Amino acid sequence: MQILRAAQFHELVEVMTQWGTQGDVAHIATMRTQLVAARTVAEALVDLAVNPAPAATGASFPEIAGPQPETMAGAATLFAARVGGPARIIEASDPDNPDRAAFEDGTLLPSPHATLAGPTYAAWLEATHPVAK
Repeated sequence: MQILRAAQFHELVEVMTQWGTQGDVAHIATMRTQLVAARTVAEALVDLAVNPAPAATGASFPEIAGPQPETMAGAATLFAARVGGPARIIEASDPDNPDRAAFEDGTLLPSPHATLAGPTYAAWLEATHPVAK
């Protein structure tokens, strides 16, 4: 069995923005991430299936992430500007969220041995979402 650890997908930004929107404001969890396109992860999974990693590499699981660290609120701001709303993005730290520490302390960022692969979130957004009119 092969496991590929992947960062959060670009596609998650729209979902989190929708979940957090009330009226014209989206509340987005404080989250440090290194977003990666789902297609990029799928291609890496195919490669891993065809060319399995050696059993004893000394490293942890193979890992893939996007090319640069960013925040979920920053990505949501780009998304909102691209699709025409919500008007405001508010980054919020929820003390009741059991995943809060992992979201905020860099746990979700890739390890040094991770494969970093594009496109960036901004480039992916431009390619996949038409400009709002």
